[in-house]
This record gives sequence, structure tokens and C-alpha cells, in this order.
Amino acid sequence: MTSITVQRPVVIKAIVTEAFKRLYIADIEDAIKRVDAIMQQIDVQARRFELERQVTPQTRAVRQQLDLERSRQEATRMEAQDLELNSEYTQGTIEGTVSVSVGDNLFDKISRTEILVKDGIILEIREASASLLITPSGG
Repeated sequence: MTSITVQRPVVIKAIVTEAFKRLYIADIEDAIKRVDAIMQQIDVQARRFELERQVTPQTRAVRQQLDLERSRQEATRMEAQDLELNSEYTQGTIEGTVSVSVGDNLFDKISRTEILVKDGIILEIREASASLLITPSGG
């Protein structure tokens, strides 16, 4: 076997547009609504348990976790509102594959790869060369 296919991370970056900000903020607000709905259900259960004197540490812990998640979502919404138009925003990472062969520089092959999109359209594929960062050891 002289070559194999390996997986590598591929970073997805988006150019911030009005449409991107609008969709991103809407997604965050939906997540906040879902957390709020779960919190309301837990509050109803907690009140019922309080009436029965059965509030458990687990109920309190779940409530605290949901409060923390809601706070994180609120902070993310604030950050989203402050995004500058035409700046690049890292949306996340996906797995990509690359073929490596005997004689290839492995670090160049699996180095940081980015896909730049604007409103869902790929504008650019960037592949950073790791060999620029690696210096030979020794003399």
C-alpha cells in the first residue's frame, strides 16, 4: 500500500453579512427558547416537589446547569450582535479526508485547512503549509 486516506479537521469560516447575523441570532434565540421551556418544566416539577417536600439535589443541579446554559446563550447572542460586517467568523469544524502517500510531507497534508463561505457559497479553500513552521533539527 503506497497511499491511504486519513481524516483531518477542516475549519468553516463565514464572512459576516446582515443575512448571516440575522440567521445566527435567530438560531441563538431559538436555543434560548428551548432552554427556557425546559426550565419552566423543571420549575413546575420543583414546585410540585416542594409541595410534597421532595425537592432533590438532582433537581437543583439540573436547574443550575440550565441557568448556566441560558447565560452562555445570552452571552453568545450579545457577541453575535456585535459581529462586524465583512469580518470572518469561525462557525465550526468538520472532518475532511486527504490522501497521503509515501514521500508526502504528512504535516503539510494534515495542516490547517479552512473553507471560507459567504451566505453559504464557498469563496475560498485555504490550506496552510505546515512546512513553513517546522525547522529541521540538527545541523
